[in-house]
Amino acid sequence: MKDYMKIYEEWLNNPYFDETTKEELRAIAGDENEIKERFYMDLEFGTAGLRGVIG
Repeated sequence: MKDYMKIYEEWLNNPYFDETTKEELRAIAGDENEIKERFYMDLEFGTAGLRGVIG
């Protein structure tokens, strides 16, 4: 299994995420390109904050 898919599944099954977050994750199920775009690397922090789509 690709690392980003493993991370995606961990987020999807995490009991601490709210239902809104899980709905968004379920909405991209089956879209490997979108999952990869969101989970292939950690977000980088810069002087202006986060850069990228969260979850």
